[in-house]
Amino acid sequence: MLEVLEKIGNQLDRNIFPSVKNGGIVVPNTNSDHSTTLGSGQHNERQRKRQTAPQWQELTRWWWDPQWQWATQWRRSPYTAPSVLSAGLKQKCEKDLILLSQAYPDTRSWREETGLWVLTESALLPASLRKAIFLVGISFRWPFIVRGWGFWVDEFSGIPLWIGPRHTNFTDGSICAFEPSDETWTLRDPIVGLLDIYTLWAVRHLHLEFLGRWPGYQVAHHPYERILEIREDEYCGCGGSEQYKNCCQPRDLRRNRLTDAIDFRLMTGGCERKPPSVISEFICGGKKPPCLDELLIVS
Repeated sequence: MLEVLEKIGNQLDRNIFPSVKNGGIVVPNTNSDHSTTLGSGQHNERQRKRQTAPQWQELTRWWWDPQWQWATQWRRSPYTAPSVLSAGLKQKCEKDLILLSQAYPDTRSWREETGLWVLTESALLPASLRKAIFLVGISFRWPFIVRGWGFWVDEFSGIPLWIGPRHTNFTDGSICAFEPSDETWTLRDPIVGLLDIYTLWAVRHLHLEFLGRWPGYQVAHHPYERILEIREDEYCGCGGSEQYKNCCQPRDLRRNRLTDAIDFRLMTGGCERKPPSVISEFICGGKKPPCLDELLIVS
């Protein structure tokens, strides 16, 4: 397993994205041109490469809400009041579930009037004893928020453990697998593509745990967050192509650490990252997910 994990990490460091096969099994990319993308491969294989998203008339931009979770905003006429619920988004998600159940056979879903919950399982690596499960909530109510949580499950204990805190959102511990402004995934894309990204996010966590570093590019905007989380031999959190020690680390260390710590605490609400109790309780054996409207709210 470690050999495969190391090869995947080396590819990610070169911005080559591995293949995600059905069942959420991640394997090194063997495509010579590395040009295929996640969610559009053939022969039960899906791959991802960061690229500029095409323009679409209904979806215009991303933004961070006050708690650092993300949402999507749909274009509307300034003279027309927005609808409370989107029937089009609901229909689109119903079609997506068919593809998702084919790519992730253990998929379960719960439908609510205002949204959808999806629970999937990823095997992560060939012959791995540890799997990941992802719970994703999609709101059909404006402003159409999507949030996901990831948990480890091993074959011995069977007890789910939250994946984090690295690259999770404040304050609810939801997955932060990509920079929203890059439009790596948007609501116009299939849900299976989002689960592929989450699967790769979990494999990066395995790489961090077993090989000691986060592979590939990453983002950490605040200097204090970079100091706390990013190791000097990882790519810098500014999004650049240099290692942290050769990029922002010297400048971050020269800053007033106390002032940055206070600013970071105020910005994040002073709370530790962890899933809401209702999410953890459901993952540990609850019969159904919590009410979407109680969790997926932008205040």
